[in-house]
Amino acid sequence: MYCFTYANGLNCILNELLLWTEISSEHPIFIKTVASLTNKNLSQGTLKNLMDVHNDFTELNKKVKAVRSNIQRNPYNFQAHSIQVRGLIKSFLIHDNHFLSILPEVKQYGKEDKVWQTLLNHITHEQRFMYELMTDLNRQLI
Repeated sequence: MYCFTYANGLNCILNELLLWTEISSEHPIFIKTVASLTNKNLSQGTLKNLMDVHNDFTELNKKVKAVRSNIQRNPYNFQAHSIQVRGLIKSFLIHDNHFLSILPEVKQYGKEDKVWQTLLNHITHEQRFMYELMTDLNRQLI
């Protein structure tokens, strides 16, 4: 973690957002790949939901990079930058909540496969951690 749950500036929050949007965008791809390799036969709806999550976090990652670039070009407007960062965090929380709502559906596949379930539990735990971290960082921007 860059902030250790203490936001010492907008840059550390943006670094957290960059890191966790990247990881969050990779999780659905990883799930799809492992499911395919282990014959989990995820439904088309589940696969679509996973790709939506991937696309949402990929797009959010691009927005974070754009805001960071904007802040670097014009570092003196803290109030406006703070509002932008809060919007990014809000988007992260929405996308993360959506992803967390999909994971129980994915867990229904391969209930007997302990490695698969361990993987999904790890991803769920990590996504919950991210949600708590972003909620905490958001509170510090108020």
